[in-house]
Amino acid sequence: MRRLIVAIVLIIALLAALLVAPQVVGDKGYVLISMGSMLIEMTVVSLVISLLLAALVLWVAIRLISRLKGWLTGSRQWFGSLSRRKRQRNFYRAIQAYAQGDLALANKAFSHTLDGDFDGVNLLLAAQVAHDLGEQKRAGELLEHASDYPHCVRAARIQQARVLLANHQPEAALATLERLEDKDANHKQVVQLKADCMARAGQWQQIQTQLPQWRKTLKADAIPLAQRAAKGKFAEIASKQGANALKQYWQELPRNKRNDKAFQAAYVEQLLEQGMHHDAQDCLVQWQSNGPDTTLMPFFKDLRMPNPAASIKLLESWIKQDSNNRQYYSLLGHVAFNAGDLSLAERALLKAIKLKEDRQDLLMLAQISERQNDDGKALAFYKQGMTQA
Repeated sequence: MRRLIVAIVLIIALLAALLVAPQVVGDKGYVLISMGSMLIEMTVVSLVISLLLAALVLWVAIRLISRLKGWLTGSRQWFGSLSRRKRQRNFYRAIQAYAQGDLALANKAFSHTLDGDFDGVNLLLAAQVAHDLGEQKRAGELLEHASDYPHCVRAARIQQARVLLANHQPEAALATLERLEDKDANHKQVVQLKADCMARAGQWQQIQTQLPQWRKTLKADAIPLAQRAAKGKFAEIASKQGANALKQYWQELPRNKRNDKAFQAAYVEQLLEQGMHHDAQDCLVQWQSNGPDTTLMPFFKDLRMPNPAASIKLLESWIKQDSNNRQYYSLLGHVAFNAGDLSLAERALLKAIKLKEDRQDLLMLAQISERQNDDGKALAFYKQGMTQA
C-alpha cells in the first residue's frame, strides 16, 4: 500500500508540472547546460519533467535490482532448506535404526547429521551408537563435541562418566563430572553418579563429607547412600583392623551419626557379616525399644544364634500391640527358625501367610516340613511358594 501511494504521488506531481506550471509561471525561463562543445538548452518546466522522469527511472531500477537480489538469495535458501531436510531424514532414519538394533545403519545415518543444528542431541545419540559398536575413541570425541552445546553439556558429561565407569575408571569419571558448572553439578543424577564414582573408588570418607550438602538434592535417596558409605567405611575398618576396632570406631563416632538410622543399619549389617550376631541383636533391640523401625527390622531375619530371647521378646511385644501385622509374624518365624525352634517358627509363619502369602515365608515352611519328615506338606508349600511373585 505504501508503494502504491508513492507511485500515485509521483504521477500527480508529474501532471501538476505539465498542466499547472505553464499557467502559474508566466515566464517559462530557460536553462543552459554547457559541457565542452555540447550545449543543452531547455525550459524550467522541461527540466522539472526530466528530473521527475529520471527519479522514476532510478526508482524502477532500484526495484529491479532488489527483486533480482531476492531471487538469488531465495535460491541459496532453497538449497539450504533442501540440505536441512536431508539431514533431518538421516536423523530420523538413524533413530529408527537404533531402536531396531541395526547399529551399523544407525552409525552411518548419524554420520550424515553431524553438521546439522540438532542442539547436540544427534551427537549424544551418535556417541551412544559408537559406544555400543566398541568405538570408544570416537564416542569420546562425539561427547566432547556435544558438551559445546549449553543444553547438552550435562547430558554429555553424564554419558562420559558412565562410559568411564563401565571401563572401571571411577576416578576419571569423577574428574569428568567435576568439570560441570555449579548449576549442573547440583543436579540429582550428577550427584548420584558422583557418589557412585566415589564408592567404586573406595572414597567412603569423601562421601560422608559431601553427604550433608547432597541431602537436599537427594532427599529420600540420601538414606541408602549414607548407609552404603557407612557400610563401606565399616567394612574397610573391619577388614584391616578387625571387629574390635570396628566397635571402637563406632563408639568414637559423634552422637548424631550413632543416632542416624542409615549408620545404625550399616553398623548392624557389618556386625552380622563379621559373625557378631549377639552384638547385632543388642543393637537391634536397644535401638527399637520404643517401636519398630523399617530400616532396622529386616536385619532380624539374618540373626543366627541359639537363644535369641531378647529378639523374640521384642517381636512378641510388637505383635501384642498390632496382631494383624504380618511382617512381625514373619520376622518372628525367621528368628525362631534360625535358632532351631521349629515349633515357634511354624506357628508364626502360618499366621503370617494367613494374613498375606509371601514366597520367602512359604519356602521356609517347606523347609520346616522337610525337617519334620512331612514330605507331602513340604511339597505343597514348595508348589504354593513357586506361584508367588
